[in-house]
Amino acid sequence: MTSRSRFIGSAVVAASLLCLLSLCPPTNARAPGQTTRPGTPSTGVPTPPTAVAAPERDVVLSPSALPSPSQEARPLELPHPHPITPQHERIFRENNLTFALDGAVDAEDTSGIRRLLAIYREEYPEDSLVLQQGYQIIADCLERPGTATRAVAQRFYDTELASSLRRHVRRHCLEKS
Repeated sequence: MTSRSRFIGSAVVAASLLCLLSLCPPTNARAPGQTTRPGTPSTGVPTPPTAVAAPERDVVLSPSALPSPSQEARPLELPHPHPITPQHERIFRENNLTFALDGAVDAEDTSGIRRLLAIYREEYPEDSLVLQQGYQIIADCLERPGTATRAVAQRFYDTELASSLRRHVRRHCLEKS
């Protein structure tokens, strides 16, 4: 026997042993759902070792106890991290309305802006983001361009520094006149 054949033979034996060991369960395997030793209460607090501990027996799992490939392939269904509340639905609705208003502004559809703005005013009278005033100014600029609407737009542009509508006001009111 040559050294090469000995090497190949020992490599095959080592690979076989590794495969066999990977299929065997660990010696401290527990029954599914069992988190502590049998007969001890499950309090979540680890119990200190006793002076005389009973030796744990090796548990041999039968092939029927192992999950089948079809069970392993199923993805875990995780619950939603939090429920969708009416407040979430209200925010989604407000976002959809502002997206629709932005689309009407981009299309320069003044009747669409005014129609959507009426819905927005009815559903969100608090107007925490000061959007209603900005959309009104843009609709006025598109319908009646001139010095009066430009002055109102310039005042909005100069005072509402955090408004997301400043770029629309600049584009449709200040740059066009």
